[in-house]
Amino acid sequence: MTVLTADAVRRSMINCSKGDAKRMTLADDVVGTDLEEVEFVGWRDPRMPQRAYLVSLHEGAVTGVLLRPAAGDGPRRTAMCALCRTTRSGGDVTLFTAPRAGAVGRDGNTVGTYICDDLACPATTRLEKATPSIMPDLSHPLDERVAGLRVRLDTFLASIRGTVDAV
Repeated sequence: MTVLTADAVRRSMINCSKGDAKRMTLADDVVGTDLEEVEFVGWRDPRMPQRAYLVSLHEGAVTGVLLRPAAGDGPRRTAMCALCRTTRSGGDVTLFTAPRAGAVGRDGNTVGTYICDDLACPATTRLEKATPSIMPDLSHPLDERVAGLRVRLDTFLASIRGTVDAV
């Protein structure tokens, strides 16, 4: 069992300063989450709306990353989340960027990908039927969808960490 504590979440952050991690606002449902039950937990910071966070088990360790949603001023349309491969309408998929870990991130290098705006990919992956606005890929069995989410998430986290090329 890998149950999250507030301290563990703050220590896990790989692409922001200790001060930024200390100032983050944790969502109510983050503390107590067992990361062996879900692929990740993600949330928007209610006090700093241009910040979001994602925490997962990655390479055997609790790993957290700071994400920033891209400013959207164009028309909202249907898009697919790169992590859970769910198509969502109405602008419910957002381009999130993450500073890369270490010196390259401090120099301004980032990695970006499209993710469900509510950061609820683990729950969305487990949906058993589509709705008018949320259309998960139901052509694969649940275990394959979950495994695919894990692979794509690990690749994204590795690109932030700098252990693989950007996705």
